[in-house]
Amino acid sequence: MSNRIYNLLVRRPEIVFWLILGYFVLSVLLRALRSDSLQNDEAEQAFQAQFLLLGYGRQPPFYNWLQIGMAEVFGLSIFTISLLKNLLLLLCCLFYWLAARMLMDDRRLPLVAMLGVLAIPSVTILAQRDLTHATATLCLVSVFLCIFIRTLKQPSLGSYIMLGVTVGIGAITKYNFVIVPLAAALAVLPEPQFRKRLLDVRVLAALCAAAVVALPHLIWAVMHLEAATTGTVEAMREGSSGDPLKDTIRGLISILLSTLEGSLPVIILFGLVFWRDVGAAWRAENAWTRVIGRMIVVCIVLVAVIGIGFGASSIRQKWLSPFLLLLPLYLSLKFAAARTDSGASVARMAPPLMGIVTGFIVYLALSNIIGPFLGKYGKEHIPYRPMLEQVLAQRGEHPAYIITDDLMTAGNTRLHYPTVPVMMPGFDQPIPLVSAERRGPGLLIWPAGGEADALPAPLADLVRANGVAPETVPIAHLDVPYNFSRGGDAMRFGYAWLEQAPQTSR
Repeated sequence: MSNRIYNLLVRRPEIVFWLILGYFVLSVLLRALRSDSLQNDEAEQAFQAQFLLLGYGRQPPFYNWLQIGMAEVFGLSIFTISLLKNLLLLLCCLFYWLAARMLMDDRRLPLVAMLGVLAIPSVTILAQRDLTHATATLCLVSVFLCIFIRTLKQPSLGSYIMLGVTVGIGAITKYNFVIVPLAAALAVLPEPQFRKRLLDVRVLAALCAAAVVALPHLIWAVMHLEAATTGTVEAMREGSSGDPLKDTIRGLISILLSTLEGSLPVIILFGLVFWRDVGAAWRAENAWTRVIGRMIVVCIVLVAVIGIGFGASSIRQKWLSPFLLLLPLYLSLKFAAARTDSGASVARMAPPLMGIVTGFIVYLALSNIIGPFLGKYGKEHIPYRPMLEQVLAQRGEHPAYIITDDLMTAGNTRLHYPTVPVMMPGFDQPIPLVSAERRGPGLLIWPAGGEADALPAPLADLVRANGVAPETVPIAHLDVPYNFSRGGDAMRFGYAWLEQAPQTSR
């Protein structure tokens, strides 16, 4: 069987398109089947899908808008949440192949470059665990590469405008995307045949297009600067010692380690497939290898400079993923410049790579079943749906609104009861509370843990600010077995019913 697959891929390497499509379809199906509870980023999307806003805290809004559109068309479910993410990753692979095809005459090496994308941990490990905005950024980087390469090779006013639109969308997808076009501009400067594209007057059209797309959100970000930056800066300073020199060194080391973690799987994969030609590829170069290589270096250097500027002591691998995405293209271009015999390259790379990445998503599904036998429970084991069903069954009616101080609870509640408005203290939400009051009582709910019989502080402050004494609110607790629970292991939730909706910020 293995020889038959090998020979088939040698003759028809384009079959990898179907393998990659099958992988992402399986990813969606397994995510929908493995649990009806959400991960962190998924819960955030489910909660925020209620609101069409210009900004959502520390993340730009483009992914949220896509998620809202998906929910409006297909409904809000784990399937549609996973479908959007995997569709973006599939498009990332396809646009990456298109970009590589524009630079290489060899029909197999662009496919190799596309396969190399799946070797990046952010694409097949971190994303399948729990990433949202980062997946859209990866897709936008691939789209940018396509249009950037086309503009350098065959410039036109249309290509410049499309480039600007892509940069604008990328900027409102994730802020670190902006580093990619900046690095691209710096990377082409030493190349005379490309430098003139950068100095072309049509660049002004690209800048205008980018501004038109990104400016509304950027105005929002300036007006809400603390909300837009605090979370990211705090994450970058996580574990900070307070010593600027020590934290700078730690930050630079974390960049180095994250770069190695993200790039070594790709380098090892290419090394194993093309081991005979590594030396020749090392020496070979052309204008495109230089441009893409410089882009990678400039991106990492800019991240280091920004990290030092913000006092970062920790840079995570997922923050580097848009820049490490350039690596498979760079390596493929190096082997193309060395005139490597690529006849069996796809056949050597695809089976083991697809086996590994498929094995990982199967592992994620099985771990939910195996984990409880080892006494390990994760976010997908938390029984939000059974808890909500029991609470509502006891009352005999649905609430007009739900308030919680926990994002995971907010997202999962919204997932299972998408017609009920869900609110969180401190989140500026355009919920029609007057209408909710007329519909019936509200429900306060939270993960109780080992807390005493009292409302969590954020909920207590909220009801107090709206004329209700927290100590007068009747509190109840409910112990619900975990999903796939073993030995009666359960999680405790606290809840309380309010007969009148508090007037939160609009």
